[in-house]
Amino acid sequence: MYFVFKGGLDMRWRMELKVAIRRLRTLAGMTQHAFADALGTTQPTVSRWETGAKPEFEHIAKLKAFADEHNLDFDLSETGWETGWTQKVSIFGYVGAGAEVMPYNDAEHDGLDTVEVDFPIPEGTGAVIVRGESQMPIFEDGDLIGYHKEGRPPADLIGRMCLVRLADGRMFIKKIKRGSAPGFFTLTSSNAADIEDVVVEWAAPYRFRIPREEWTKY
Repeated sequence: MYFVFKGGLDMRWRMELKVAIRRLRTLAGMTQHAFADALGTTQPTVSRWETGAKPEFEHIAKLKAFADEHNLDFDLSETGWETGWTQKVSIFGYVGAGAEVMPYNDAEHDGLDTVEVDFPIPEGTGAVIVRGESQMPIFEDGDLIGYHKEGRPPADLIGRMCLVRLADGRMFIKKIKRGSAPGFFTLTSSNAADIEDVVVEWAAPYRFRIPREEWTKY
């Protein structure tokens, strides 16, 4: 399952998650400022969450880890998030930030390797290793990038940084923009020429980034 952030479903998801976040903070006996410090974020960010703003995946993981560490209830079962969590992720290959790289197909094998990370992630998450430096300083060569394996329609991901597979099998991590005609897209990155008017066969927004020097220690 993935999330549809539009229409009535989006509002229902936000309403329920904001209640879960506020309840977690209340159970911890913390002000918004103290809660933000514990999560490594800011009080205005916590305030936005509690009024319906959508947290990034990394923050959901931190909220879950905070609840586990303090033995507090943080029920995500009604929020639209997966109920299964793990700390192991399979690496399925390499993705190019700029240059052409080895394609992969995670439906055909169980992964090249498995890494245990130090934060919870939803089941159904895969990872790839960045090759190339066209996305510096956002992504660097050797970084581990997590993504949801089911993917989403590229037209729903305009303006988002995503893992994409083109019809010719090449894999990249790029920002998706609309192409010159329906069904075509332009892929952009920080330090490489745009890839214009291509057919995107599969796309998924990235969920987390672990720098090379960190994940290789696991």
